[in-house]
Amino acid sequence: MSPSRDAPLTAIGFSDIYEPGKASERSAALNRGGTTKVQGGSMLELVGGEVNKGLSGGPVLNHDSGGVCAIVKATRLRNTFMGGVGIPVSALRLLDGEVYRTLIRAHDAFHGQNDQWARLSDRVIESGGGRADESLDSELSPAEERQLLAIFSQLPMEPMDEDLLPAHRTGGEGESDVKPSSTSSHRAAFFAAAVEGAREPEPYPLLDHRDVFTELAAQMPPEAGQLPYELAFAADLARKAATASPACQGAVQQLRDLVLITAGRLGLGKGIQQRLARGTASEAQASIIGRIRHSMRDRRLYHVRVWRYRSANDIDPAAPESDALPLNQAVEHLAALLPEQIEIMGGATRPGLIELILPKEVLDEGFADLLLWPQLPWFSLGRKQRVVVRPLERHETPALHAAWAERWQQLDGKAVSEVMVCVCGRGDQHQAALDASFDSDPTLAALALAGSPQSQPVSDAYQVAVASGVPMMVWRRGSPACERDDGGRCGAPGRRACPGNGFFAELCATLDDTRRDELPERVRQLRVDAQKPSKREGHLGDDIVLLWDDPRRQIPRSPLAPAQEGRPR
Repeated sequence: MSPSRDAPLTAIGFSDIYEPGKASERSAALNRGGTTKVQGGSMLELVGGEVNKGLSGGPVLNHDSGGVCAIVKATRLRNTFMGGVGIPVSALRLLDGEVYRTLIRAHDAFHGQNDQWARLSDRVIESGGGRADESLDSELSPAEERQLLAIFSQLPMEPMDEDLLPAHRTGGEGESDVKPSSTSSHRAAFFAAAVEGAREPEPYPLLDHRDVFTELAAQMPPEAGQLPYELAFAADLARKAATASPACQGAVQQLRDLVLITAGRLGLGKGIQQRLARGTASEAQASIIGRIRHSMRDRRLYHVRVWRYRSANDIDPAAPESDALPLNQAVEHLAALLPEQIEIMGGATRPGLIELILPKEVLDEGFADLLLWPQLPWFSLGRKQRVVVRPLERHETPALHAAWAERWQQLDGKAVSEVMVCVCGRGDQHQAALDASFDSDPTLAALALAGSPQSQPVSDAYQVAVASGVPMMVWRRGSPACERDDGGRCGAPGRRACPGNGFFAELCATLDDTRRDELPERVRQLRVDAQKPSKREGHLGDDIVLLWDDPRRQIPRSPLAPAQEGRPR
């Protein structure tokens, strides 16, 4: 861990200043200055004392942590008290990854078993006015940090949560050998535990679990009552490692126990239990995200862009954004981009998630019916992949995001059929009344629309639902608003049978015990069932559209486009 500004340091080396030609051991009392770039690398400035040439290559001890933080590189000006620079020990991460992991894991395992250095380093901390015991109630003690690092050294070197990893095609033409990047996995783990808006750790790569831990420990402390970032990471690691090989399960249990004990000492037991139990299936699920957005110059034209999404911190653009195109050309362009991206993400026959961020007028385009593989004309996109739509209007309006996140959380772990509500926009479901209903009930989070968002008055209801943060809606593509046979008026949304909407009743019966994160796959299966020979007329899967809008899965905000964007080439 890098020492803080002005931290007391001691450099150890040799000197022949007093006896020329006869070098003897010398220690230099120094302090941490700033950081400077030397020979393309980042160096720690060592100030307040003399750094003679005999100190080069010697260790620099950080009194605050009791550990070696740097290796002396050079003096600033010989025979003066102007200090020098040192190479931080984190620069070891520039070594070959396998060499580094072998070295650092052996180091951490050794100090987990042999406490000779630990006892000495604790004395150094105490002599500097620090606390090496567990009396601090807001941060991990040095002993707890050492125990965690020792356990990390026993966990698999390779990432354990492959859903978080970017894939890299390594085979030749026609091959699909896909290998994960551990660096990207550790980077994703860093951001999952760090404070929102944290900057990427630089300048050294994250090669092992301990690198994530030490970088998080170097961040500014969290607010009172919040989990230390490095402890949150340890909990994430314990949760993910639950699926590791049986040989690792002893270490996994030790990690889980230590995380719980440490959090309990800090008075954060409830928070750590919630973190250990957290489900991340939909958040970590890889997908292809396509977006069609209006031209800012001419709203009759549209831009298209596609990303490969593997985690919130691993989003790769598949191609530059298109020029401004008429709607039919925009849909064709999106369709042309998808096959290659589907192949990169696993292939057509491996069901993956396709998320389409669309303006309201594009929602009923037949994306699920697209035939993207000419050599396989019976393959439709919606039967081979989990196709969902998402509302562009909400993604482009940050003020709507708080309610969106709250309603999404309301759906966690619940059967969709139990929370689904029918909304049509007619009768007493005018926009102001619907807005009041949504404002007073945050559990209204899953809607069966009694018609397409293109038809009135369902269109009005859809607009209110999007603005209110409703993250899940289902409807039949191109269907008109339903007619009530009994002539009654539709009141506030409620979880009861609708006299005029058979779609709602059939949908709830079909979804049965389906949960929020299972819904895209369930809808794909319905589309498959609709093509079976025994299907009945008007099968639910024929024209079903699923709006499934996870607020954690967002793409980078688009910068303002140049004035010439509306001129198609």
